[in-house]
Amino acid sequence: MAIPAAETVFSHLSRKFDLDAAIQPFMARRSLLQRYDLAFDLPALEQACRAVIAEYRLRGFRNTADDVAEPTYGSLSLTYNPDVPGDPHGATLGSAHLRNGQYFYATDQSRAQMPKLKGDYYDSYGFRMLTPAARHGALGQLMQSFTLPVIRSRLSVIPGNNAEALKDSYGWHRDESVFHNLRINIPVWTAPEYLLEIETELMEPQAGSATIQRHHLRHGFAWSWDTNMPHRVFAGGLTSQSRCHLVVGLAPWFDYDPQADAWTPNTYFGQVHPHDLIAEGLAHPLIRAGSKR
Repeated sequence: MAIPAAETVFSHLSRKFDLDAAIQPFMARRSLLQRYDLAFDLPALEQACRAVIAEYRLRGFRNTADDVAEPTYGSLSLTYNPDVPGDPHGATLGSAHLRNGQYFYATDQSRAQMPKLKGDYYDSYGFRMLTPAARHGALGQLMQSFTLPVIRSRLSVIPGNNAEALKDSYGWHRDESVFHNLRINIPVWTAPEYLLEIETELMEPQAGSATIQRHHLRHGFAWSWDTNMPHRVFAGGLTSQSRCHLVVGLAPWFDYDPQADAWTPNTYFGQVHPHDLIAEGLAHPLIRAGSKR
């Protein structure tokens, strides 16, 4: 499939298969924070994550000033775009065409700064191959067991001594909707000081908003929400414990054929809400809704 440079893979697929019409029956459903049981060897997962951090190192989101040497939010790419040269472990971490403050998802201004959209940061379906880090040990077992295609994904760490994470403005952004990129967030290690805020009504967060929800994402579960709502992770206080989470992106309504390098609608297209795919174990056999408390 030839996709113009001005389009991402997903925008091309959306237009070709009329995704807007397929989404309509689900528009009344609110995709707030969902918690799922996670039946996985979590100590082995932590060991694997610590190993890949030591081997491949954390880095900051790229920007017009290039990489941040000592990031206050460190990440490691778990997927990459095989059509784009460069270090696969930094592949999903921003763009050399965006400034640090421009990751509030896909504004007209930020899109206009891209020489092309295909193959750059917003082309989430382009990041369709697992990095070497994502194939390591128990982390590899987890990542290779997803039954939906894995797209733009990363491992991210907030240092416990990061004073920036205490600020009210720290980290607010929007990502794609669950119909575009279904994210599963898995705490590998954390502490009660680390909190998630989601603005459930406004398109941009405002101080003192009554519609902001605040949560701590507990270890031992997997979590998901509509990341197109403004959200952020921050620290309620300094701590000696860092926070490491996996942010796994999935294509909920499309299948990917690596041999043909082609995307087609899957059997869930327009039929099953993306969060129901997780709840029913259709995204990963070890992640599903349950009664675990």
